[in-house]
Order: sequence, then structure tokens, then C-alpha cells
Amino acid sequence: MTSRAAPKPAPNLKFAHIGLVVSEIDVMTRFYVDVLGFTITDSGVFGEMRVAFLSRDPEEHHQIVLTTGRPADLPANTINPDFGPVIQQISFKMGSLADLRDMKGRLEQGGATRLTSASHGNAWSLYAHDPEDNYIEFYVDTDWYASQPFYVPLDLTRSDEDIVEETRALCEASPGFKPIGRWRADIARAMAPPFQK
Repeated sequence: MTSRAAPKPAPNLKFAHIGLVVSEIDVMTRFYVDVLGFTITDSGVFGEMRVAFLSRDPEEHHQIVLTTGRPADLPANTINPDFGPVIQQISFKMGSLADLRDMKGRLEQGGATRLTSASHGNAWSLYAHDPEDNYIEFYVDTDWYASQPFYVPLDLTRSDEDIVEETRALCEASPGFKPIGRWRADIARAMAPPFQK
């Protein structure tokens, strides 16, 4: 009988940043700086490629890297044209429904297109497309979990109280419902340990 080696533990890592290849780096940089509040931490030229490093966290030199070189004939997503051909979406966490409403106004004024909003039970989300049609999401966590996918159109003109009550009722009536704290405790037992410095 042969003995099996114990599985190796998961690597000690955490997700830190994303890089996007773009066509118009100045337009994209201005959008992420002017509309979303990122800071340019560095920029320059690497070979034939222009590069811009952007962050909203002084602990992270960059959270987004923009580089030139996007092909002009990049095909659309073959199943859902709202999603990108490679990157499905880029998501940003927000603190409150008021923040989500504020972002909606900023996006409308800042050149984002095709804005939609939805409740996912565990989050309220606002979706848009940046100037190069990347699908971006802004979301606020709720206090509940419901099995995903979960998508109900969200009217951000309604009061916070109405949105909270409707979401709670929808979650409680859906499969897999539990308070988000319990879901997090349950899933933590199945995940690799958190990143350690």
C-alpha cells in the first residue's frame, strides 16, 4: 500500500491589482482619476508601451495599471456583449447606498455608458462601462446571503428603507438564505488561510 502525501497548503497570497491594456491611455487615465478618484502614482514609457499606475490606497503603489497596445479589432463577448471579451468586470466596493447614488451621478457626468443597477441579495450593485467599454461594478454589501446568481433590478431613486426591506424579504424567501456573518464563517472554513505578512 502506498501512502499519499498530505496536500500542500494554499500559497500565502492576496489579490492586489489588475492591469488593463487600453487604446487611449490619456482618456482612460482621466476617467479613473477624475470620475473614480484614483491618483496617478507613476507613469512612463516601457519599450514602446506607455504605462500609468493608479491607486487609492497608500499601502498599494498601484491597484490599476493601464498600458497601451490594445488591438483595434478585439472581438466582443460571444454570450453577453455587456461583459468584456476577457475581463468580465472590474468591481469597486462602496460604503453605502448614498455612495452608490453619488457614483451614479459621477458616472453619468463623467462619460460612463449603459448604467444599470441590481440587487444580488448579498450586495446592491451599480454597473457601467468605462470609456473603452470595460464593464465596471460599484457595490455595497448587505447583511444577508442568498444563493447566487441572484439578480433583481434595483431602483436607486427609492429610499434606503424601502430597498433594505425589499432586499431582506427577497433574501429570506430565496434558497440558501442566511445572515452574511454566518455565511462568511461557513465559507472561511472551506477557504485557504488569509494572507499573512
